Amino acid sequence: MNIAIRGIDLEPTGAIRDHISRRLAFALSRFSARLKDVEVRLRDENGPKGGLDKVCRIKATLHGLPTLVVEAVGADLYAAIDVAADRAGRALGRSLRRQEDAHRLRGAE
Repeated sequence: MNIAIRGIDLEPTGAIRDHISRRLAFALSRFSARLKDVEVRLRDENGPKGGLDKVCRIKATLHGLPTLVVEAVGADLYAAIDVAADRAGRALGRSLRRQEDAHRLRGAE
């Protein structure tokens, strides 16, 4: 699984990059055979104004399935990363279950 990390209006530090790698490994490792690429984009919408403005968007490209995009917003970048990684893991699980169910139904006909 290739992970690309990009910052828009902020530069991801080494600690942020390590956190992203750990969280994605935990949330997506069971899907590693199906994952082609994962792109993480970090953005600070309000700049120095503060508030709920840190955005983490995860885009996962899969073999044989549509691309999956999830996003989370929070006051803290670490929290936004955690929520987005969890959402990505759950969304990938649902997508793969739907594909397996559809395959099973086609086989039953």
